[in-house]
Amino acid sequence: MNKNKDFPKRYTIKDLVKLVNGNYEGKFSSDHLIEGISSIEENDENKITFAEDEHFLSRAADMAKGVVLVEDDLINYNIDNVIKVDNVRLSYAKIAEKFKFTPYHKTGIHKTAVIEENVALGKNVSINSNVYIGMNTEIGDNTVIAPGVKISDNVVIGENVEIHPNVVIECHSEIGDNVTIEASSVIGSEGYGYITNDEGEHYHIPQLGNVVIEDDVEIGSCVTIDRGTQSSTVIGKGTKIDNQVQIGHNVKVGKNCLLVGQVGIAGSTILGDNVILAGQVGIIDHVELGDNAIVGAASVVTSDVPPDSFYLGNPAQDRLQELKARAVRNKLPKYRRKLNKLKD
Repeated sequence: MNKNKDFPKRYTIKDLVKLVNGNYEGKFSSDHLIEGISSIEENDENKITFAEDEHFLSRAADMAKGVVLVEDDLINYNIDNVIKVDNVRLSYAKIAEKFKFTPYHKTGIHKTAVIEENVALGKNVSINSNVYIGMNTEIGDNTVIAPGVKISDNVVIGENVEIHPNVVIECHSEIGDNVTIEASSVIGSEGYGYITNDEGEHYHIPQLGNVVIEDDVEIGSCVTIDRGTQSSTVIGKGTKIDNQVQIGHNVKVGKNCLLVGQVGIAGSTILGDNVILAGQVGIIDHVELGDNAIVGAASVVTSDVPPDSFYLGNPAQDRLQELKARAVRNKLPKYRRKLNKLKD
């Protein structure tokens, strides 16, 4: 296996200004090299950091020795070198991406990897130690398969995909381009489907579908996505999934959704585009959430959620209704005391 040495990434101030459509004001030349990102406290002449409000601007003025990203409309600061931008956090994310390190990127096939017949590998693929790849699987250019990954038969994986250690991808799964799957996640596992006879015995319903993950999806660690019963479980383009999320069979997740940690979605549920599910949200089977819907933390969704709405509670309901109900519930002990006094 080739051992590619990773050299530090360097960009000129001019390059970064162009990337974020900003304006540089400071003492460095536009060709000054930036070698990485940093916190304000650790900022030196070759690093870039950001300050998004007056508190952090004050700290940056005292401690930052390099370049600082600031909001274009902020005027009360005393910092030597700034790049003024419309959106500090977004600009920082774009710049940080440039310095991102791709782990396990060692072009070639490790001697301990097992690759079955009729596997098609693209250019510059990195296949690390103890990887298994099943028959008739296709892997696109520049994809990185970390140690211990197991990929079953008839899987299609696109270009520029990062699959982290000990991920399992079951048969017939389809994964698009620019997808990241973090450690120990399982894609295409057997769905949880049973039918009970008159004697109370549970018979498993075979799950014969697959999982389709579209382009630009990011999946956290220890996520489980079950394959469909007859068709596909689908994760839409641009969706980002946090750690420890469970997605049941036949679920359809729209584009650009955000699913936060410990979300659980039961089978055949449909999420529209741009849906946000906060931490520990639970959704029962066969319900539909419209585009741009938001569900607050620890809520339980038991019925359809309309588009452009914000639901809370258990069972989840419109946010304002839930907050009013909570206000009444908080007063119940006082009402109870009053009722007891009336009885006396």
